[in-house]
Amino acid sequence: METTVQPLLDRLKVSPNDPALLANIGNAYYDNHDYDRAVEYYQRSLKIQPENVNVRTDMGTAIWYSGNADGAIREYQTSLQYQPNHAQTLFNMGIVEWQGKHDDRAALQWWQKLLAEDPAYPDRQKVEQLMQQIQAEIGQSAGTPTGR
Repeated sequence: METTVQPLLDRLKVSPNDPALLANIGNAYYDNHDYDRAVEYYQRSLKIQPENVNVRTDMGTAIWYSGNADGAIREYQTSLQYQPNHAQTLFNMGIVEWQGKHDDRAALQWWQKLLAEDPAYPDRQKVEQLMQQIQAEIGQSAGTPTGR
């Protein structure tokens, strides 16, 4: 980890306000599952370049992996204000709605929007499989009696 991050931190001493460098440091921490530190560097990058949807989406995902679904959704919503059709943000919104908020229908809506906006999305097959899985779960729960 230190062999990856230390050269970047050394460069940061010379260029403390380089948003790309700050994001790269965030990415290095993210890749090593140090999500709190990743968020710290993503935030610093975004103070300089708030409209960078890729960095903001990565930060939202680091926040999600830190256990904060609501915080992740807030970052994704901000990202979508800058770029409403950002594919990775739309995908991630579906994941967090589904796994973090347990809102299957919201997840489906995000992924439907993703596939409508980006029909050539590289992971389209994965998204379609997730949608089928959720639709099957919704169908099963619709047929399950509740109460006594």
